[in-house]
This record gives sequence, structure tokens and C-alpha cells, in this order.
Amino acid sequence: MVSRHAIGLTVPTSDRSRGLRPSDAGANAMTETRITNEALIRSPFRGDFRVELLVKPGDLVAQGQPVLRATKAHAFTMTAPMSARVASVDMDRGHRLNSILFYYEPDAGRHAFEVPDSPSGAEIWTLLANTGLWRAFRQRPGFAPAFGEVRPSAIVVMAHDTRPGAGCPLDWVQERGAEIKAGLAALSTLTQGPIFLVKPRGAEIDMRSAGGRVRTIEAPATHPWGLAGIHILRHAPASFTHPVWDIHIEALADIGALMRTGHIPETRHVALSGPGMRNPLLLKVQPGADIRELLLGKVVPGKHLVLSGSPIDGTPARWLSWGSRQITVLTEPEPAGRRHWLRAALGRSSRPLPVIPTAGLDQALGGTVPVMPLIRAISSGDTESAIALGALSLVEEDLALVDYITQADPPIAAQLRLLIDQVAEEGGI
Repeated sequence: MVSRHAIGLTVPTSDRSRGLRPSDAGANAMTETRITNEALIRSPFRGDFRVELLVKPGDLVAQGQPVLRATKAHAFTMTAPMSARVASVDMDRGHRLNSILFYYEPDAGRHAFEVPDSPSGAEIWTLLANTGLWRAFRQRPGFAPAFGEVRPSAIVVMAHDTRPGAGCPLDWVQERGAEIKAGLAALSTLTQGPIFLVKPRGAEIDMRSAGGRVRTIEAPATHPWGLAGIHILRHAPASFTHPVWDIHIEALADIGALMRTGHIPETRHVALSGPGMRNPLLLKVQPGADIRELLLGKVVPGKHLVLSGSPIDGTPARWLSWGSRQITVLTEPEPAGRRHWLRAALGRSSRPLPVIPTAGLDQALGGTVPVMPLIRAISSGDTESAIALGALSLVEEDLALVDYITQADPPIAAQLRLLIDQVAEEGGI
């Protein structure tokens, strides 16, 4: 039995049932749209992001209207997540952005962008920069949003997600075939290299109109095969001289919608799950939505830990982060009793705790690379060996399952970040 989609594909029911579907929300296969009263946007970078404000507190802004632009590259903007009034702006000295808070104003309208006829690759990238959709691309090495004039050697489109509680991306775009086609056409102007589309195993996608450089990759339904890093490492290894971008298929459809209509879509899908939820939900919300408001009346009594992301790689959050399409609600356990003296002594050790090889650990990266040699190279700071094993193609989310299995302290993912930052400071490889 298969489920048919309007974009020319079929997805096996067994694969679809793994993730949240619209029917799981109890809304007769209709996903509820929720626009929270408050929304917040943050700096897309871990480091220094200096900006020039285009609005001030109290201003009324349309959904999609540019509200700031980068000081070093004026074409790159960030836009209002909804029709709203600017509530507050939090910036450090030197105009380093922390956040901008918005209050919902439904009558403020939507901002329209002018889309050139038959645009060139440079014109498309300028349009994506002006609309803030440049943030939809995540660049490896480093995992920062694509920023500047560097073009990728390849682009990976993720139409698959295997994280616990994640939704099924193909379900979310089943009525957006024309927008996906327009988005792929836009992507083909941004790179001279291949475009990989990662799909669930058994899904059939008609790519006849997508161009010869679009290649499909079938991936199993088990984690971590729904992560981009595994496929980048296998099919298009990244380096500082040959960066690789990845993008979610819903974000790709948003680019296609912009190319066709001149508007940025108002909402995106987000799956809400976890033991702290009364029932799993699938909602359409604005970027930067107030998670606390989304969860009101939807959680079981007790203390909770709310993550933007999955239970494996999520981070505690009040606001939905830009790239996140999942919210996990965990129930906080009762405080642990006093630890045994030996465990406490090991915890205070100046050396990292030992990592024990297991069969599960061998598959934590899908068998793409030998996991234990990679862990040893990363934890010892052996950059040459780590790079040879593909470390520059990986980011924290790719090693989250490794940390989940090993409970390594300090986390291997954090050590990977230190290694990549060190290589970048030394000029990259």
C-alpha cells in the first residue's frame, strides 16, 4: 500500500507511519495553523554578527519585511516572521545582534519582493539574501548559514528525517510540486556541482523536469540516515575550499514560492512530541514562534524540559529556532540521590571518560566511516586524521547519536566543534 503525492512520488505507508502525520493531530488530516502572539528572531551565527537596524521599537512591520541587514554585507537581511509590531531590540555594543521581539498585528499585511524575469544565478542569490532565505542553507564545514559570495561544490536537499518524533517532510510538501520544481531550478543556478535529493527508501520521485544535475539518494528509515552529514560524507565530502550546503525540502519549496509569487511563506511545519505531551501534534507556525504558547494546555502535569529539536540533538528553548522543525517535551526526572564516591571521582577526572566500542556505536554514523578511529582523532585533537576520516563534513547533530550512545564527557560533538574552529582559524584545509 502506498500514499500518493502531487509532486510525482509515492511513499511506502510503513515509512510514513514512523513520523507524525497530519492525522496524528486529530484534525481530519488538516494541520492546524497557529500564529503565536509573540515571536523572536536571533542572530543566525554563534559568533560576531553586526547589523544595521531598519526598524525601531514600536514600528509596524509586514510579514517578510526586512528588519535588519548585515553591516559587512548589506544585501543580507533578516525579515519579520509575521505581521507585527516591533516590541524590543536586544543588541550588544558594536551593533552585535542578540534578538528582536515582535508582537502579532494581523492587519500589518505581507511584504512583496520583486522577482526578475528569467533571473541569473547572481540575481537569485541577491534575492535570497534580500529576503532572508539565505539562512535556509547550512554550510559545511562549520554549519553556519551560507553567507557571502562563496558558492557550494554541491547542495543536498533533505526530504527525509529519521530523528525520534520527527515528521515526514514529504507529507508536508505533497501539494507543493510546482514550488519544489521552481526551487530546484533556483538551486541549479547556485552551484556548478551536483544537487542531491535524499528521500526515504521506496519513495518514487519524478525528476524528469528537475534537470540532469539532480541526483536522488534512497535512505533507510532508521536513524541517522535522515541527517544530511551522512550523505555529504559519502557523496560530496566538504572542505573549506569545497563547501557543501544542505537545505530542508520545505525550505526549498519556500524558495520556489518566493520565485513564483514574490512572497515569503508565512508558516512552516513543526512536529511536537515527547513523553511530556498529552498527544503528539503537527502544527504550521511562524518562524521564531513562542514555544510556551504552543504548548499551553498540551502537556501533562509536572515539570518539563522543552527542546527545540529532537530528544537526541535538541537544545532547551523558549523560542523556535530558525532551522528547527521539531519540538520535544521531556518530563524532568526526580533529583538523583547521592552519587557513589567512585562515580563522583571519575566525574571529577581531568581526562575524558573512556568510550567503549559497541555494535550500536559502529552504526551511529551509518557505517560510513570507522567510528572509533574518528572519535579518537577528534578527542585527541589529531586534525590530520580527523579530516581524513571526514570530520569537516560533520557537525554536532551528526555526532549527537554517538554522544547519546556513549554518554561521553566532554561530548564528542563539542570536541568536533573545537576541532573545526581550530582548523578554520589556521586557514582551513
